[in-house]
Amino acid sequence: MKHVLLLGLSLIFVGCANFGEIEDPLATYHESQPRSILIVPILNNSVEVLAGDLAVTTLPKLLSDQGYYVFPVHTVKALFQSEGLYEPAEIHQQPSEVIAELFSADSILYIIIHTWTAQYIVLNTTTTIDLEYRMTNAQGEQIFHKRQKLSYSPESSTNEEASLIESLLFSAISAAFERADPEFIPLTRRANERAFLFSKPALPPGPYSIEYNRYYDIDEEAFLIIEE
Repeated sequence: MKHVLLLGLSLIFVGCANFGEIEDPLATYHESQPRSILIVPILNNSVEVLAGDLAVTTLPKLLSDQGYYVFPVHTVKALFQSEGLYEPAEIHQQPSEVIAELFSADSILYIIIHTWTAQYIVLNTTTTIDLEYRMTNAQGEQIFHKRQKLSYSPESSTNEEASLIESLLFSAISAAFERADPEFIPLTRRANERAFLFSKPALPPGPYSIEYNRYYDIDEEAFLIIEE
């Protein structure tokens, strides 16, 4: 009986010990602590030819505001072309270590557009995007990965007192506006924010963010240089 009791207690303590071990999903990211982000040309698998060029413009400010140095995307594209790499598919196949060394970058951000489309159905227009984000460090290890799929459709409902004709007219006008100018850019910005800022875990603050020292629990006084 005593042996059974001791065995039971042992299992309880072992279970508690295992329960207390929390795995850090961003362990590799925290070890790397990148200071800069290089956004390579986006791999566009949608039918919209300009989707990649449009989507890449929505990222630099968001990542800069998060405290990172972001390499100018147009300069990056031009340098790749000078190296004979014109197609995003070719660039995505290059080893991350080679790309990082070429630009002296701490991290590489790869983005794939799986869907970027506006579907028109009578009096309704639905804009849909599906973006995948993958970041590696300079050694080629994956340190961050997210995927966001969002859809937008103009509000087609009116108040309860509105007539059927008014509702149909409102829907037709909304759909016409969305068809003429789909909400691709606002929707992409929202996907970026969800991926980097509001997801769990979110992208940690970069070294140029006021939250950086607090996040990594760094003593600011350790960085002070005392002049004699």
